[in-house]
Amino acid sequence: MGTLTIADSVPQEFWSTIAAAGGDPERLRVELKGMSREQLVHFCWTYEELAAHLRTERHLPYVQRDLSEDGIAELANWVVAQGKSEYRKILDTPRLIPGKKTDPGLLSALIEEFDERYDDDIPPNTRVWDDDWRTHGKKSPWD
Repeated sequence: MGTLTIADSVPQEFWSTIAAAGGDPERLRVELKGMSREQLVHFCWTYEELAAHLRTERHLPYVQRDLSEDGIAELANWVVAQGKSEYRKILDTPRLIPGKKTDPGLLSALIEEFDERYDDDIPPNTRVWDDDWRTHGKKSPWD
């Protein structure tokens, strides 16, 4: 394994949930049922943070030039939905980023689940990701 990346600092529960969903939004919603409000918020923020790491100057040269900003976001969400191994491979080797892919809708399913449960929007993330959250004694990278 190469250097540690954000993929390695994400709580394993996140990746386990993504794996259990298998790219299916309805299966993800089943997995989310046992999560608290705070856990759902952190799950969303983590998903968004992971996707943002694929929309950097390091990765953008390998993205199809005809993709819109929304298309690039959709591609990044698709990569996250593939799970830790595929995510890490593409994060580490930007030339492996695939062409246009359709977002499977996992993030949308999460937002719908949150809205139905709490009749509210997921709060915007105003916190900074802490790669060393475990060594700092925190219960998540967002605390």
